[in-house]
Amino acid sequence: MEPPQQKQAVQQAKPKWLRKLERESWQAELIISGLAIIGSLQLPGLLDRVETYCLLHLDRDTLFICYIAAIYWRILFSGLIVLFVFHFIVRALWIGLVGLNSVYPGGFRPNERFSEHFQENLRREYGDVDGLIAQLDRLGSGLFGIGFGIAGVFFNFGLLGSIVVVLHAWLIGRGVEPDRLLLYFALLFAPVLLASLLAMALHTKRLRDTAFARRYLWPLSKWQSRFTYPTARRYIVTSLNIVTSYYADSKAFVWYFLLGMLAMIGLGMSTSVNSPNIRFFIDAVYHRMANDSSLVTPDFVEGSDYQNIYYRPVLPRPEDVTPAALSLWVPLPEREYRFMDRNCSEAEVTRGEEEDRTTFRSRQRARTLRCAEAYFTVTVNGRTVEPIAYKREYKENEAGEQFGLRVYLENLALRGGLNVLGVTARYPHEDTGAPREAYSLLHYRPN
Repeated sequence: MEPPQQKQAVQQAKPKWLRKLERESWQAELIISGLAIIGSLQLPGLLDRVETYCLLHLDRDTLFICYIAAIYWRILFSGLIVLFVFHFIVRALWIGLVGLNSVYPGGFRPNERFSEHFQENLRREYGDVDGLIAQLDRLGSGLFGIGFGIAGVFFNFGLLGSIVVVLHAWLIGRGVEPDRLLLYFALLFAPVLLASLLAMALHTKRLRDTAFARRYLWPLSKWQSRFTYPTARRYIVTSLNIVTSYYADSKAFVWYFLLGMLAMIGLGMSTSVNSPNIRFFIDAVYHRMANDSSLVTPDFVEGSDYQNIYYRPVLPRPEDVTPAALSLWVPLPEREYRFMDRNCSEAEVTRGEEEDRTTFRSRQRARTLRCAEAYFTVTVNGRTVEPIAYKREYKENEAGEQFGLRVYLENLALRGGLNVLGVTARYPHEDTGAPREAYSLLHYRPN
């Protein structure tokens, strides 16, 4: 702990304007904190929209990286909300106590209502009002400063993850194999991981004063921080190390640090679980969501006000269900479209030297429909039905514009009452390799 004489000398060395600004920093803190609470409450909704965009437009392999990056962003956003709300409460208590102290500057006044013994205990336990004011002031300023430092850590992690997502999706689109990409990124991040492990080892009591540590520990730490914190590096390193330097010698420091990090991670994970998109990122869950034929899903009917990502076929309205002719819309997000396109037996379409763009795109779209004929299998009550046509169609709702195929069926052997419609896609389960099956209920009422 810093000696009082040294602390006083440091304070006297500061310019007068800086000491005054430190004393009055609560004013700026309250303004920023209030605005930040309002702004932070908008961030989870914004992240939901970004996640939805990724789920609709990214391939299967990139989605996992996007999922990890989204967790870091959720930790940041939820942590900021809790931080600023708590800071606002602390500052409100501080202001209330300052105001109360100005009205009643003498603190507790002796009276005859309560016993002397009780009043003595009251003054001893709660009489140091100035000390409590100072404590709340330090807590508010400390929360504000260190909170931004920790938020900066998760911001940079989320930013790095987002850069990897964009780069990964771009390289996948250029035809680079996912396994090869995994190797490239492992080689990219391996030096940072090794540098972190080496720095941790050199900080141990046994090695930190060796000639090797004196020569390489500091340059290694600086290089690592430059890579880990591409934005606001100086503030993050300064704020975190200021706090660390004050409490590093405390035996409980490591436990408090780990507890704080676990609380942040737990907060982020809990908000991720409540996200409407989280289940779509996990491929095994995405497979099993639609294959429960016993589940009634009124959301996946034409004309419903469903506002999330489609994962089941959208059926016609009950009054439009006839055995003579039936059409349904089947979602085809990028993760499935990319798989279908790569594994299609149809030859890839190449653009001729003199071919215009419109003609080329028409041939590409025709190939997509031919690929869909082999990719999808439609059944009614367990019997395979051959669709007469597939057509491209976009559906738009609150989640965004979603690509899919309109499937046209004729001469169906529907029975009166409930019929089970099945759509099987050759999109393989990541563990079992089984195709993705979606079942829906058709209610047919014969005339």
